[in-house]
Amino acid sequence: MKKGSVLKSLASLKLAVIVILLLAGLTAWGTFVEARYQDAQAAQKIVYHSWWMYLAMGLLCVNLIAVMIDRWPWKNQHTGFILAHIGILILIGGSLVTRYFGIDGSLTLKIGAKSKHVVVSNTDLTLYSSFDGSSYTKLFDQEVDFFTNRPTQVKPFEIDMPQAKIKVIRYVPYALRDQKVIASQETGDGAALRFQLQNDRVSMTEWLVQPAQGREVVKDLGPAKVVFGAGNYPPEMLQGNVLILTPKGEDEIAYEIRSARAELKPKKGVAKPGDVVETGWMGLVLRILKYMPHAKEQISFKETERLSQMTTPALEVEFNGKPQWLSLNSMLKMFTNDAVYILTYANRRLDIGVDLALKKFDIGRQQGTMKAASYQSTVEVPGQGEVLISMNEPLKHNGFTFYQASFNEDETGQPIESVLSVNRDPGRWIKYLGSLLIVLGCIHLFYFKKYGKKGKAA
Repeated sequence: MKKGSVLKSLASLKLAVIVILLLAGLTAWGTFVEARYQDAQAAQKIVYHSWWMYLAMGLLCVNLIAVMIDRWPWKNQHTGFILAHIGILILIGGSLVTRYFGIDGSLTLKIGAKSKHVVVSNTDLTLYSSFDGSSYTKLFDQEVDFFTNRPTQVKPFEIDMPQAKIKVIRYVPYALRDQKVIASQETGDGAALRFQLQNDRVSMTEWLVQPAQGREVVKDLGPAKVVFGAGNYPPEMLQGNVLILTPKGEDEIAYEIRSARAELKPKKGVAKPGDVVETGWMGLVLRILKYMPHAKEQISFKETERLSQMTTPALEVEFNGKPQWLSLNSMLKMFTNDAVYILTYANRRLDIGVDLALKKFDIGRQQGTMKAASYQSTVEVPGQGEVLISMNEPLKHNGFTFYQASFNEDETGQPIESVLSVNRDPGRWIKYLGSLLIVLGCIHLFYFKKYGKKGKAA
């Protein structure tokens, strides 16, 4: 095939039609995938970032460049045509810059706290080890994408260690957590307590499980907190409205109720399963529902077909022949005779160098309901002071744009965290330039078609 015929084939209308049909098919496929899984990220991984899409975009670029070369030498009437084609190429290039060098994540701020770490969609698998239980050494750290490269029992993802091997044998993208608290025969396991706090407006039931005997677990409820453990707590843990529960024997719980009101003395006593205790806060009463002196949590995951607010990605990990579950943004402890290992599977956290502090968070409710109609954050920005970020007023600072995305509430419905969407798009101005060239090219094409021929006729 001659050189000229190759160029003609690459610049042909036939290739352009094939590319357009391929892009249309991929777009339709992506829409179907997103609708099926209710997950835009799934559509990106399966379709929009697939090699099929990159092949289609590559063929489009080749076709555009070949068409421009085929028209050489260019004439005045080619100006709009060339501008539009160059604009499309620049627009694609800007999109690639955004894809590989941009940041799109979220920043969660607690009221009164500050943070500069943005959570992005990239996931990392990290392994730590310790021989004394206090200092840990990182043994393994790797970015993983189990959504597109799924491990199986036959072809697991393996991490080699000196004395054993960790295998990831299954990945579940949409998993429902099933957690049970069961009695344990191990004396080293801590106690477990199921309690209920209730008044006219609030009713919540929770399990508290000691991570080990002699260790405490704290449930922060916003205006109050529940501490379950063995005593000897630091003074700062006992400030405000605090309910202190301490295991006592096989079927009794010692309680101490402290109030934020300094004039009220702590209320002490002993309760058994079935007993009801008045806390003195907001009309809340405590019910002891179940107590086990030694217990442990049994966690498993059930696969579902699509994304929901209740689902999370999860891994089934095999260590020394025993399968265990590890969900996203959690850790798994594994023990040998000589060491303890901690395996984490988590979204990557990036230090963006902008330390924001949440000073205040406001919610506008729909009249007569608790449903949020609007919400906004007052944040302290280095060098700018306090700035308001609302649903329609983002903050732009240091190359980043911060949008008010959502918020998190405690069990009583009080907001405790503001969630900001954080975006940095280094390809934005490249895409703007490409779009401008496309518009100018189209204007020139229509102008030349309408007025250029009239000028020649005259």
